[in-house]
Amino acid sequence: MNAAQKTSAVRHTVETLTEEIGRIVAERQELRASGAGRDHLEENRRRLATAQSRLSNLLIERHLPQAGAA
Repeated sequence: MNAAQKTSAVRHTVETLTEEIGRIVAERQELRASGAGRDHLEENRRRLATAQSRLSNLLIERHLPQAGAA
């Protein structure tokens, strides 16, 4: 199982996904510093974009008023 599959297999909260994004960003900085190739950077970029999208959805779920709550 690769890192992207591991991330999608876990049921994240806003807090745990924020931590995961921090780890992906740190990994990206390390990849850039070490001169990683395009393929590695692209895989990291996709993981980051997926995590950010999932975070957006979780935040919407958290803050969107629930139907019937009014």
